[in-house]
Amino acid sequence: MRTLIAFFLMLSFAGFAAAQTAAQKKAEPPKTREELMQRVLLTALANIEKIRCAEGKACAPATEAEKKNPPLTLAETSQAFGRGILSGGAAYCEMDWNKRNYLPMMTYWQEKMKKNDRQLALISLVHDIAKDQLVAEFWGKGKCPDEMKKDIESKLNFKP
Repeated sequence: MRTLIAFFLMLSFAGFAAAQTAAQKKAEPPKTREELMQRVLLTALANIEKIRCAEGKACAPATEAEKKNPPLTLAETSQAFGRGILSGGAAYCEMDWNKRNYLPMMTYWQEKMKKNDRQLALISLVHDIAKDQLVAEFWGKGKCPDEMKKDIESKLNFKP
């Protein structure tokens, strides 16, 4: 599994670098997981107004204070990103990532960790950044390899 996660992380580094805006592309790709998580978190904050927060209303844009002191830690960002990698692999392998991973993960963050609507929106965005990058990387490359499907199957059900 560590090999698979390392492979996905490598793809995420590459995918994240490729997905950056023209201004950001001038910067070097992240060298560490911590740097990657910082960039992912700031990207999620920059896009938070594109999703729903409380009462189905769009989230307010990130403030300068939030950008300096984000509402999620890098460890929380990393957890959501890791689950997004699994969801992306599951999507590629035509598995139900939503019921088995995403929804239980969001329930955990809401009920057990008592995250507010804004924090939940960021967790969802971070998850989707990882998922979408992985799907984009693999889409159109043929059938999901049996070994990959077996590995994802063993880890897809969310457990805190």
